[in-house]
Amino acid sequence: MKNIQSKKPGFFASGTPWVWLNAGAVFISIIMVVGLLLLIAVRGLGHFWPKAIWEFEYQQGDETVMLLGERSKSEIISAQQLKDSGLGHDFEEEFVERTLLKVGNRDFYGVDFKLAIKPYVKSVTKPSDAIVFERTSWGNFYGYLEGIEADGALLEIPKEQLWAAFQERLSKIEGQRKHIHKIEKNDIGKINYKIEKLRLRERKLEFEGVTDTSQFAALNAERQKYNDEYAVLKEKLDQLNNAIRHDSAKMRLVEGKQATINLADIVKATRPNELSTLTKIGHYFSNLKDFVSDEPREANTEGGIFPAIFGTVMMVMLMSIIVTPFGVIAAIYLREYAKQGFITRLVRISVNNLAGVPSIVYGVFGLGFFVYVM
Repeated sequence: MKNIQSKKPGFFASGTPWVWLNAGAVFISIIMVVGLLLLIAVRGLGHFWPKAIWEFEYQQGDETVMLLGERSKSEIISAQQLKDSGLGHDFEEEFVERTLLKVGNRDFYGVDFKLAIKPYVKSVTKPSDAIVFERTSWGNFYGYLEGIEADGALLEIPKEQLWAAFQERLSKIEGQRKHIHKIEKNDIGKINYKIEKLRLRERKLEFEGVTDTSQFAALNAERQKYNDEYAVLKEKLDQLNNAIRHDSAKMRLVEGKQATINLADIVKATRPNELSTLTKIGHYFSNLKDFVSDEPREANTEGGIFPAIFGTVMMVMLMSIIVTPFGVIAAIYLREYAKQGFITRLVRISVNNLAGVPSIVYGVFGLGFFVYVM
């Protein structure tokens, strides 16, 4: 017999290039995903770092304008584009730099951001006594502390002790605000819950056709007891709310205007330009903690995301408890017992669609149909 030697397949026929090509594609995909996550982390987590406050002296026509705020971003833009948009005139340079400043003070300026075009900027400083307030409404406030008022009277406090005195009073009000929140959420919340249970019991008696007035009288007596407890808490709450509104900060805006900010409206106050690196790290983690644990404010544009996190976790837990047993039972039934027919095929098609389409698509459809259409 003639020996037949089997030939080894060629490089391409062996499939080796496709294996390496597939491995390279997977590697590139992993690098892209990791890079995207890093970009999101840097951009997102960097938001909580205390940003420096800059004071710009800005020449706008014949008028000198003062701006105070955080540098949001800078970009290079053509001078002709600025001229066409009406923001500039003839420039010597072909391209100019413009900086977007977050100036806050929306209750005074009507806007949160302003532009500073570099050829018009006369000077830029970093004042150490510049203050940023995070407020319960109207967004951030940027300015300089001029004094502290108590019941409308300006307190005589030396300039060098003013910031320490302000922080002490703000810390005291923060403690009172937490006490108010505790009364509203815990004590008054419990009373409201008990009154609601009484209402449901009363409705149940009405549906059952009970005519015994003594049972309704007992419910009314118990309701009156809770109303009396609520009245006591309401009086205490009013006293605390009035107490925290006695103190105000006398502030000066960068252009020289005076402003009075009630300390009860200030969530947090910092002088970021004088913070050390170690202190900034502490503020960073404090801001991150507040973002995760606080409730949202100002139509979800400020504050934290704790209700969203809590709601998501609770929904996942409840759905896992409810859906898992029904899902397993349905799978066993479809696989072992269900007869093949139109209904079974329809169910299988629906299951495959649910498995293959991202849940966010169904969420957007539900929002559009039930909220906007229905």
